[in-house]
Amino acid sequence: MNKCLSWRRVLPFLGYSFLFVTPSVFAIDYDVNGTNVSLYGYAKLDVMYDSGDIKAGNSSGMGDSVNFSKIAVDGQPSTSGHSNLHANESRLGIRTTTPTEKGDLITNIEGDFFFGNLRMRQAYGSWNGITAGQTWSNFHTFLSTTPTLDFTGPAGRDAFLRQAQLRYSVGDFHVAIEDPSGAMSGNSFDGGYDAVTGGRSIAGTDVDRKDGLPDITLRYESLAGALRWASAAMIREVAFDDGAAKDSEIGWGAFVATSYALTPNTTLRGQVTGGEGIGAYMKVNPAPSAYRAGNELETIFAWGGTIGISHDIGPGAFNVSYSFVNADWDNAKRDGVSLVNTGSSSEFISAYDEERELVHINYQWSPGHNVTYGIELAHAARHTVDGRSGSVDRLQGSVIYRF
Repeated sequence: MNKCLSWRRVLPFLGYSFLFVTPSVFAIDYDVNGTNVSLYGYAKLDVMYDSGDIKAGNSSGMGDSVNFSKIAVDGQPSTSGHSNLHANESRLGIRTTTPTEKGDLITNIEGDFFFGNLRMRQAYGSWNGITAGQTWSNFHTFLSTTPTLDFTGPAGRDAFLRQAQLRYSVGDFHVAIEDPSGAMSGNSFDGGYDAVTGGRSIAGTDVDRKDGLPDITLRYESLAGALRWASAAMIREVAFDDGAAKDSEIGWGAFVATSYALTPNTTLRGQVTGGEGIGAYMKVNPAPSAYRAGNELETIFAWGGTIGISHDIGPGAFNVSYSFVNADWDNAKRDGVSLVNTGSSSEFISAYDEERELVHINYQWSPGHNVTYGIELAHAARHTVDGRSGSVDRLQGSVIYRF
């Protein structure tokens, strides 16, 4: 084996692009019988302090990333002033590139520790326009992602799902079939979800979800010039079958995203996302893809958007973003679905969210090619179907060492 070290750009496969990435990001490369093997990753420490309306009983505030379910609304018991430190976002990946007569054969296996143990983020191969395995959903783009230190990132956009899929790419056009219950997307239709208990107990919403067909996604992405844009569409079957009754509906989603280099040092980004039955294909959507009214299934419309700006200052960049997501519960209210817990004690009344908002302001700088320091202020707010609201401010500092 001929061992060598070389410097290579690894941004295209580094994973979440929320982190500010310097012009030179490095990996450790080896040559093994003509195959290039790249080992890449980073160690990241996050230090967080939360103040505002934290639900009582959550000792670590909003947790390792912004979690709207831990924000208390009017009338609920709350606490403020929580600290949390963790290194769970730290990441490790291996990428291989093998030249062939019909182009490079690429494989990528990547994991992180975000839920306490090493978990598979990506495991896929790509050759001659065909990608197979688990990787970013085809209903996804990095174009509109304003960098954040917060792992959740901007809301109201594609959800950064990593799905098992079979994808075919021709130039800037990509089409794929994806696992309807793949990584994270199994939560996209949890018709029996109870906003109060986390169980399946609210009358009218208890559903036996059925994944009968793969999801179909299409995307076109143009990466040339100062103005870059992407558009994607998703179509899916949303269904239930409890053995006695069954029904299905067609769900869909779409987005348009763009970035524009206003000057060599300033970039604007934006995205609008929405759909009927889009569920978890949209970031922090408070609604499942559908609900059950009797023996009929009804999809839920939701939409959102994000806008942001990045400006290079000194050895780093200053980033600001605003994002939101809104779910339309009107039909569910009409059909008598219980969206509010009317328990005996008013202070514990819980309800589904109608809108969620996120603001991120940060500065990320790199004193060295593979070192990044950052500080960020995030503001997260939720508004429920019964007109209540709550918000939390998070101050976060991060240290990232890459290799």
